[in-house]
Amino acid sequence: MSNISSTDYRPELGTRSSLPSALRGTHTQLIRCDIVFGMPSQDCRGTGICKLTSDLDQPPGMKKECRQTVAFAARSAEAGKITLLFFRELLCIDLFRRQFRNGVFEMPESCPLPGLLAEQLGVSGKTLLPGKYTITADGNCLTVAICCG
Repeated sequence: MSNISSTDYRPELGTRSSLPSALRGTHTQLIRCDIVFGMPSQDCRGTGICKLTSDLDQPPGMKKECRQTVAFAARSAEAGKITLLFFRELLCIDLFRRQFRNGVFEMPESCPLPGLLAEQLGVSGKTLLPGKYTITADGNCLTVAICCG
């Protein structure tokens, strides 16, 4: 496991993502999602997740900006949670420093979870709930299990 509490964390080039070990504790297929970081009330500025969409709802079409990225969603082994899997190499350094610092992912506000995505993941909640969530790093994979309500 890597220590990501430092903003200087940068995996070496050529390091392979440890996807199989990062997926421990998930119980469904991975679904590709586009994530815009920030708070809905602050026009997607700040920390947290402002908007989450999946290929189930609409085709991918995000432009590359520092406040958004691609992630993968899966049902967590913990009831009432989904796991979001991020790849370090897809995060710009500013986004990494702001959203993934000190090993904690902060969600000051809730974020709607698309109904079709919730259905495919088998979770009853339609909202990602605010809170402070532990980030687990394994190679170039960062995972966060977020409560749904």
